[in-house]
Amino acid sequence: MRRLAPLFVIVLLAGCQAVGAPGAPLLAIPAAVEGLSLRAFGRTTGDSIVSLVTGEDCSIARIGRGEAYCGRDDAPAPPPMCTRSLGAVDCWTIPPAAWPAYRGVADGPATLNQAQENNRIGWVGRIARALPSPAPPEPATPPPPAAAPPPPVIQPGSGVPEPVTSGIAAGAAVQMLQPPGSP
Repeated sequence: MRRLAPLFVIVLLAGCQAVGAPGAPLLAIPAAVEGLSLRAFGRTTGDSIVSLVTGEDCSIARIGRGEAYCGRDDAPAPPPMCTRSLGAVDCWTIPPAAWPAYRGVADGPATLNQAQENNRIGWVGRIARALPSPAPPEPATPPPPAAAPPPPVIQPGSGVPEPVTSGIAAGAAVQMLQPPGSP
């Protein structure tokens, strides 16, 4: 509460400064909101909108620290693997291939816990992670099969079919296939 008292006094003094100027209290209110937002969240309301649109952590305070306006905090590198040796401790960034695997000296966690990961990804990442992911679309149901036409009914014939004798070529072929001496 003691930390908020000076901020409250500054907000009240901003209103006293504006006495007598038309429209000045209307300018003091957004300025106070921006100041409180910067102090409380580390970004202004405009920074919050830009962060929401880009999905990155954007803040005017980052520029003050000499960093880029928008940026992401990368995950930390994995800690080195340290094992016991004769009279010393050996540490590797890539653990040696051994079976069974070497037992490390430190028994602490090798990954970030949930609070550390939340701090690393920032509030935009937490919101994105909290939103339900869209469900995969359900496969389209195939349309019901159309009724197949009934199979054609084949009528039994009267024996050997008559040769087709249409056209000049068909007539010449029939004459060639007949034995000589037949009409």
